[in-house]
Amino acid sequence: MCKKTTIAISDDHPHILNSLQHTFSSLPDFEVTNESKYGNELLKRLTDDPTDIAITDFAVSNNDSALDGFEKIKQIHEQAPGVKLVLLTSQRNSAILNKALDYGVSAIVSKVDDIEEVVSACRHVVEGESSYLSPTIRALRDANRVDGNKRAILTPKEMEVVRLFSSGFSLSKIAERQNRTISTISTQKYNAMRRLGISSNTELIRYAYSQGLI
Repeated sequence: MCKKTTIAISDDHPHILNSLQHTFSSLPDFEVTNESKYGNELLKRLTDDPTDIAITDFAVSNNDSALDGFEKIKQIHEQAPGVKLVLLTSQRNSAILNKALDYGVSAIVSKVDDIEEVVSACRHVVEGESSYLSPTIRALRDANRVDGNKRAILTPKEMEVVRLFSSGFSLSKIAERQNRTISTISTQKYNAMRRLGISSNTELIRYAYSQGLI
């Protein structure tokens, strides 16, 4: 009997968890071994009982203390290095998606794609081939490949600060989430605004919306 590929699924939307559980439970080559809502819980479960693949979103929207974004990817790779990451996300900023690949994500699937794309991504990961991108994610990258947009000049840490600040987090809360000092976060926000030629918080939030950061 072939060994099943174990999967952890994590998302703050119950219907997505249920859909993934239902889809993978009907497949003979996969087994969902744990479910979680937030990155903190996913990280603990992967540390205690690693799986072959973890399916998770890039960001969550309604939990101030939740571990997400690049910090979640980084910590999973550090504490559960054998786990392959598949992002199932509504994120549409190509710079963030490209950086996620640079951070070691194995596959990215958009939440507007059919759920079967997640299965295809997991099978691709099992076969050990190159990074997998769903049709929607490929289209996003292709559409922005020739775009000389200012977002490309931001570092991943700066993009994270802009994303979180524009989502309503204070600098102190961002510092707490990122385990950094407030002065460091303030400097990263200032540098991002300077690089972008933005002089007000309102402009920064508008930029974040226009670029799909939130």
